[in-house]
Amino acid sequence: MDVQVTEKGGKTLRKIKFSTPAATGLHEIINPQLSGLKVLNLAVLNLEPKGLQTLETGKFEACFVVVSGQVSVKVGDVSYPLGESDCLYVPRNRSAAVTSSAAASRVVICKAEADKDTDVIHTRFGDAWLSKSGHEVHGKYNFTRDVVNVLARSDNARRIVAGITTGQDGLWTSWPPHHHSETMEEIYYYFDIPKNGFGLHVGMFMDGDEQAEIVRSGDAVIVPDGYHPTVATPGSRMKYIWFLGAKRTEEDRRAKTVNHPDYA
Repeated sequence: MDVQVTEKGGKTLRKIKFSTPAATGLHEIINPQLSGLKVLNLAVLNLEPKGLQTLETGKFEACFVVVSGQVSVKVGDVSYPLGESDCLYVPRNRSAAVTSSAAASRVVICKAEADKDTDVIHTRFGDAWLSKSGHEVHGKYNFTRDVVNVLARSDNARRIVAGITTGQDGLWTSWPPHHHSETMEEIYYYFDIPKNGFGLHVGMFMDGDEQAEIVRSGDAVIVPDGYHPTVATPGSRMKYIWFLGAKRTEEDRRAKTVNHPDYA
């Protein structure tokens, strides 16, 4: 694993948490040079009211998810309206012009290198929530959560899979602990967590090390390998966008996860 490490109090800590700036503009947060991930890149676009940012995907496919506000994304001759939690998948070798509405907006953009041309995929969160294939309820008891697939495994993308998980007050998500270390990397982007609350993101790495990070809205955590459960403080809930990146392109996008044998 090439994830950056630091020494603190005699313990080796991995650099797995990344904060996102509030300043206007496009901010690259995670890439292979900064994080050690091999596949996934993450950027945050903060736009002022009526702001405009044009991005070229180049050799990458890109998945845009709106965190706050409303935007319009023009790809070719078509403009796609996106509200909060809506998703737009943009293939490689395309230009995407993102325009904010009358209010400020934040868009999270995940990219991965693609080996083939595909088509634009526009997913409205509300439509996905109401569909049988888009909305799933995972877990039970004190680890119940809603999972909405905004870029599903069945969609015609090359590497990226994306969804939004919403937990319940003070409860666990991503439980039982699971991993997909052989097939996919992952990034969690946390948002809409109350200011008086926070969460814990637990990394249980395949080499036996364990590390917990306090997370709040605007934090992103990488999952290069290993199990990765999360839990919220009382009075708050976990909510995050998860981006999976297939390590060997399309065949790994449909790979199954593996539950921890002690908790399955």
